[in-house]
Amino acid sequence: GGVLADGLSFRDMLLVSIIGSIIITIIGTLNALVSAHTHLSTSFTCRRSFGIKGAKIIGIILCISNFGWYAFQADLFGTTIASVIKHINGSSVNSVIFTIIGGITMSLTAIFGFKAIKLLSEVGLPLLAVLCVIAVWKTSSMISFGDIWNAGPVSTPITIPMGIAAVVGSFAVGVTMVGDFSRFSKSKRDCMIGVSIGHCWGYIPILMCGAFFNYAFHNWNIVEIMILSLGLGLFGALVLIIGQWTTNDNNLYTSVLGLMNTLDGISKVPRMRLTLIVGLISTAIAAVGLYKYFVTFLSLLGVFITPIGGILIADFYICNRKNYDGGDVPQGIKWDAIVSWAVASFVGVTMTARPVGLGWFVAVGDVIPVPLICIAVAMVLYVVSQKLQNRKLQNKAGAV
Repeated sequence: GGVLADGLSFRDMLLVSIIGSIIITIIGTLNALVSAHTHLSTSFTCRRSFGIKGAKIIGIILCISNFGWYAFQADLFGTTIASVIKHINGSSVNSVIFTIIGGITMSLTAIFGFKAIKLLSEVGLPLLAVLCVIAVWKTSSMISFGDIWNAGPVSTPITIPMGIAAVVGSFAVGVTMVGDFSRFSKSKRDCMIGVSIGHCWGYIPILMCGAFFNYAFHNWNIVEIMILSLGLGLFGALVLIIGQWTTNDNNLYTSVLGLMNTLDGISKVPRMRLTLIVGLISTAIAAVGLYKYFVTFLSLLGVFITPIGGILIADFYICNRKNYDGGDVPQGIKWDAIVSWAVASFVGVTMTARPVGLGWFVAVGDVIPVPLICIAVAMVLYVVSQKLQNRKLQNKAGAV
């Protein structure tokens, strides 16, 4: 939300937030319903569309991306704590200490699994809502709402399509992997309601809050705003820390699920132990600062992950729906799925700015969100390849 305020007026930011949230809700719902049907995580559900061996490749990509971002968030956790202490006491502390503490602590909920993640979120979400209400109320007492309603871009202006691309891109990986949690849905109706609340009706107010504070204080650093500008002190810091935690345990949880799929049939390491191992490795990467050298690589992985969702959607809703009701799972690699995914990913790379991507068609990506292009390309290629395969099989059967 703060970033959107940098480049858009308040009214344009509101329009962008609504359109972007609707798009990610639609994508998220389609992906979520697949795992709600199979009751399997995203990486295991991929076995239907990619084959058992092909899904192992997908599992590695999901694992690397999420445990890398776990390291990034752990470092952010340590920096936040150090910043809070400095603002309150005026004394500087080594953020690495808190990065290690935070990395290990945040792994606990992921180690205990979905129930622990759910419990922490049930505490963190109401606190975040309260914090937002208090912060907006205090901000409104300092700056009139009329001034914010008429506010223009805080920094360099961007177009509305670029803003929509930013909103969709920020959650594209998350809605692709939402099946890791939607598999627990008691019904498809529950699944759809949960996704829409989380990614639309609950997400738009959060984006608006982030933008609101930036328009008011010309600063999108939420930690500084809560502590310095609004004087919310420890309460604001605590809620923000819990907010980071509820994001990061998801990163570790989904990372391990992807790794379990890859290791299935190779090594039988219990999930809790594997989570601890991956959590410790990620924390070590964060502590020594290695994550800084592959943040651009992690950003690029987002381009590689979104086409996976496109292929899942195409396989479930268009090509092979009946196979999800107990049909045989392909044992090897479904090369048409792998090729469709690879081509769609390459298309995304060409539209991603340097140094992350090739930067050939960045202007296109500024108009149409790159994740949407990747998903669409993957779906079209996969559907066409499946139609051609089915036609060949029918011709062979007719010849016999």
